[in-house]
Amino acid sequence: MEQNHTLSSGISNSSIGLQSRFMLGLACIFICFCIVVTAFLYLHEKKLLEEDVYQKTELIMAAVESTRGYVREVLRPKMYEVLGDETFVLEAMSTSYIGRVVMDRFQDKLPSFAYRRVAINARNPKFEANDLELAKINYFAEHPEEDDWHGIVKSGSRHMYMRFRPVRFTPPCFRCHGDPDDAPQAVVDLYGNERGFGRRLDVVSGVVSVGVPVDVGLVPIMEVAWKVFCTTFISVFLLYGIVWFFFNKLIIRDLRGLLEIFRDNLRDEYGVQLYEQARTKDEFGELAASVQAVARHLRTTRHQLEDYAKNLEKKVEERTLALRRSEQSLREKVITRGQELRTLNTISELITQSVHLADILPKVLQQALKVIPAEGAGIYLLDRQRARLVLQCRERAEILDETIPFDPLVCLPFLDEKMLDFDRFIQEAACSRLSLTGEEAVLVNNFNVPLCCRSQVLGVMTFVGRDLEEVDVQLQELLFSIGHQIGITIESLQNIARLVESKELLQSVFDGITDVVILLDAEYRIKMVNKAFLDRHGLHLEEILNRSLIELPLKNPCPFTACRTPLAQLPETPVVEQIDGRDGHIYEVNFYPLFSDRGEVRNVVCYAKDITEKKQVEQRIQQTEKLVSLGQLAAGVAHEINNPLGIILCYTDNLLEDNEDLDPSVLEDIRVIEKHARSCQRIVTDLLNFSRSQKTDKRHGSINRAIEEVVALVRQQFLKQKIRLTLHLEDELPDIFLDLDKMKQVFLNLLMNAAHAIDDEGVILVVSRYEAEDNRLVVTVEDNGRGIDREVVDKIFDPFFTTKSQSGGTGLGLSVSYGIVRDHDGDIQVESKPGKWTRFTIILPVQPSGAR
Repeated sequence: MEQNHTLSSGISNSSIGLQSRFMLGLACIFICFCIVVTAFLYLHEKKLLEEDVYQKTELIMAAVESTRGYVREVLRPKMYEVLGDETFVLEAMSTSYIGRVVMDRFQDKLPSFAYRRVAINARNPKFEANDLELAKINYFAEHPEEDDWHGIVKSGSRHMYMRFRPVRFTPPCFRCHGDPDDAPQAVVDLYGNERGFGRRLDVVSGVVSVGVPVDVGLVPIMEVAWKVFCTTFISVFLLYGIVWFFFNKLIIRDLRGLLEIFRDNLRDEYGVQLYEQARTKDEFGELAASVQAVARHLRTTRHQLEDYAKNLEKKVEERTLALRRSEQSLREKVITRGQELRTLNTISELITQSVHLADILPKVLQQALKVIPAEGAGIYLLDRQRARLVLQCRERAEILDETIPFDPLVCLPFLDEKMLDFDRFIQEAACSRLSLTGEEAVLVNNFNVPLCCRSQVLGVMTFVGRDLEEVDVQLQELLFSIGHQIGITIESLQNIARLVESKELLQSVFDGITDVVILLDAEYRIKMVNKAFLDRHGLHLEEILNRSLIELPLKNPCPFTACRTPLAQLPETPVVEQIDGRDGHIYEVNFYPLFSDRGEVRNVVCYAKDITEKKQVEQRIQQTEKLVSLGQLAAGVAHEINNPLGIILCYTDNLLEDNEDLDPSVLEDIRVIEKHARSCQRIVTDLLNFSRSQKTDKRHGSINRAIEEVVALVRQQFLKQKIRLTLHLEDELPDIFLDLDKMKQVFLNLLMNAAHAIDDEGVILVVSRYEAEDNRLVVTVEDNGRGIDREVVDKIFDPFFTTKSQSGGTGLGLSVSYGIVRDHDGDIQVESKPGKWTRFTIILPVQPSGAR
């Protein structure tokens, strides 16, 4: 009672609460923060100012020392050489004098800079060291390793940045500053023989100083520092207000709720509420008072319990003994559970060590037998198609059947870890057989554990023996976990096998596409290619994956690199482009973009198909259709023109027969008419021959023979034109079915066109060869003439199209040749490089022996 009253009085007399102390401390921290930030900024700016001034003083000292060095090393020796050793010109030979004069001129331009070179017992009394300079001379004398001192010092009412360097005399200096007897007479006459002499080697006798006023720089720094302090103080003050607001909202409000509980429930033994004792305090003080009240109550209760303890020793001993027995039992259970857990972990490790069920299941079975009192065990997997269990492995259980009928739908109700009566369900699923063995149920018992995953039974692990009644609920839970783990593994491995099979199937389909197919990302990096791409460029899959298509060492031209549309800018619909490859082939390139969730191109399936042969077939079909239509037109026109030409020729013949009374000039005109009429008749005859489907007389013959006969026919004419005709005819070419006369017409037409394309002294090369792989003959006629322009290459087989002059031909020669080759089931192609060469290629199939 007295204790409680004393404690309450102590709490009431507390002068300041915990909340107030917290807020006061926070305010002190914020003020210190403002001071530290301001001081840091001030010192930083001051340091920058000092570094800037230091660089300026460095320039001044460097300039003075350079001048002194020039006088000492160049000018003074030269003066001695010219004037003699006893002569001394102060204005040209004294480094100190020249240095001061230079700096005096410098100070006239920049009076704010102060330069002094002083010494103890200076030769000129005006440059005797003052107190500050004496202090620095002593500093350098006491610290011989120091060669520089700089800092801000106060000189009167100004702050000056001062920099000092020691002056040490070296042997060359002793000529004028050593023994007066050795000094030049001019120096002695000028300054006397007392001041400035008697200097010692490497002893600091003076200093060089440069001073720069820094008041102009320090004032803005101080102003900025004060502004930063005020700004930071205001910001911190606002932060302090925010902290105070949220502190009261988030902490004090919760504390008040807690204190309400104390106020309503904690009472002292006189019935006075705690609120009456601590109402003069803030929330933290009241909470402290409440906690102290609880502590007092606990202390009182402890004293009461100590009194009761003496009477309860016997009961406690009994309870302790019971607890020991319970502890022993729990320890045994913990050991058992630990062993089961280790078994489960071992099984989990075994499952991850292999990807083949045949390797995993026997080891899992051995580990499971270590925790269950069974004589043997086996694992069955479900064959759903045949609705049966198939034995996969066994351990000391030869009596197990190889197959068991099984309906997995019966087992669906037990696939819940809370329902552990799964042995009954499994036996019902196994056609109500009490055992999975072929023995009588009285001889052996079975305990069955399902291997399940995602509410699906994948198999059964069965244990056989006579002591399986001892399997308790905890062990059943362990076995259910093992079965569930095995079920997950079985499904994972089966999924992996199906995935690998699907991948191989997809790859086989992908590789089965004979055209080039690749998968690129938006940066042209290769993600997947088919076998056609690898074979085309002689590459291996491992060396191109994730590499840029543009950087690959491709053996053949790649049509994808010539596409005009950037992959990253493809539209949502597939894009088709036709590409003319550098290898002369034509490709149809298809792009199928795959987009991400954000609508960006993630990958692109690129498919390229070689449509060169297709284009050539289309061109041949168009050429054939054009020939047919033009042939029909030519036949009609020829018939319409042929009749008037016959009448004209008939009358000209009559006039020429009865020419006795005609004037010779008239006869000459009639002959001109006859000549041109017959020329028209010849053209009409050619048109009729072109339009008619003439019968071909194909026989077994040699293509080389046709070439040689045509060459013999034109050789003399080519010699006159200085055209060299070269033959490279392959020996023993197989004979083919051909109309020899018409093929000679084709070769003659090609040779005459080649001769016409050669201006003078050209070369015509005729080559024949047999391509056994395609079972065909190939004949090429090549000249080094002026070539054919690209824009007319596709038109040269058109009827009436010619590049010759108006009197050079009808434009039917190549059209007729094209028709003859097509009648032989062959093909004629042209290649040309304008100004270089032209090559016609005739391809004729070699028919099997006996075919017509």
